[in-house]
Amino acid sequence: MKTVIYYILREPLLHFLLLGSVLYLIYSTLQPQRQQKQLTTMQQPRSIHISKEELSLTQKQYEVLLDKNIDIKKAVQKELYKKKVLLKAAEALKLTQNDPTIEKIVLQKMYAILNAKEKESEPSEVELEKFYKKHLKDYSKKESLSLFHIHFDKLTKEQAKRFSQLLQNTNPKELNLKKEQFSTDDLNKKFGKYFTQQLLIAPKGEWLNAIPSKDGFEFVYINDYTTTQVYPFEDVEERVYRDLKKARKKENLDKEFKRLYKLYPQQKE
Repeated sequence: MKTVIYYILREPLLHFLLLGSVLYLIYSTLQPQRQQKQLTTMQQPRSIHISKEELSLTQKQYEVLLDKNIDIKKAVQKELYKKKVLLKAAEALKLTQNDPTIEKIVLQKMYAILNAKEKESEPSEVELEKFYKKHLKDYSKKESLSLFHIHFDKLTKEQAKRFSQLLQNTNPKELNLKKEQFSTDDLNKKFGKYFTQQLLIAPKGEWLNAIPSKDGFEFVYINDYTTTQVYPFEDVEERVYRDLKKARKKENLDKEFKRLYKLYPQQKE
């Protein structure tokens, strides 16, 4: 047995495969960081144009799923603009071709490149406690909530993902949504226990991913809430950790998009 293992370990092909694997891992780790540096050095602005026909066609793809009173035109325009900015930047990095499948892969790649600048260092205990104290209301027992929500009877995983992306950075007022007030008991009765539990640990001021409810799925934006007692830091430390990591990632992405939007301003119709 030892003789067989010895000859296998001396096999040149095995050495070649191992070396190739190591080089691939190094390349896949460092490549997004190098490309991020390339993006940073890009200076020449390139304007982005969204035609009325393109906006109308994309809008209709979402409207077939929605209540007619919800106005998603601004949200669709923002999402189209963001997509075009990423693809233009990807073209500058020579990543893309005129192929929908390639474009989807390239968009994912661009997010990886933008996130490469973020330092994935673990937050210290001091940083966690500081974040906790700054957002005490988020870590308190909720009594009642004011919120906006969009209902779907049915929703596939892909539809949920697309609509979640559409809603990011979209103010609920731009969608012509009505703000509603609920006590925790009201939420339980109307939407169900699981739905209510998810909202009780969710932050305000951002769109939450699709949450299953009694009658389907809901996209929810918590506008504000009233609270009673504050939970001790030790009881919510894991939530604080997740929230801080998420906040850092969002802050980094917002900065990167702000810089890209300057490079690729949107043309006025």
